[in-house]
Amino acid sequence: MSLVRENLLSRLNYTPYCGGECCRVMPRTSFNGSQFQCSSCGWVSKFEPKFIETYISRQEQLRREQEHG
Repeated sequence: MSLVRENLLSRLNYTPYCGGECCRVMPRTSFNGSQFQCSSCGWVSKFEPKFIETYISRQEQLRREQEHG
């Protein structure tokens, strides 16, 4: 598993950097509900739907764990 995927599944609110080849800023992306998107250049990630399902589930679990200490 790549470091990015590992971080997405283990760190609350983690988002990858933009992967756009022409992006001048390369900011962290935001999750748009189905993929990660760059607010600067519009680049959108292409993670498999199954991985995104796992990401959403894992982030919910991490939130619950944080709330309950």
